[in-house]
Amino acid sequence: MKLKIVIITVASVVALGVMPMQAATAAPVASTSVASVSAKAHLTAGAKLFANCTALNKTYKHGVGKKGAKDKVSGKSKPVTNFKVDNALYSANKKSDRDGDGVACEKR
Repeated sequence: MKLKIVIITVASVVALGVMPMQAATAAPVASTSVASVSAKAHLTAGAKLFANCTALNKTYKHGVGKKGAKDKVSGKSKPVTNFKVDNALYSANKKSDRDGDGVACEKR
């Protein structure tokens, strides 16, 4: 979901030929000061984005995961359980969760 923030100054409204009192009832106009803000970026604000698992594992030795995540394993190997639990940090680095189990860069 993306939110769009439109900033219209009094000067830009007057420059478009609409008086400030009429601006509330005027048809929407394009503004030169438009900023797109991603809702996802808001949710991960402050969480560090790592370039890859090597970089992430230097800080978080066993990876990062969202709350309630369980490492998916195959065969007789034991799941990693000592990863850092942090929803925002996981969301910022979700691209590194190759098996989609909710744990990114899991490592023994």
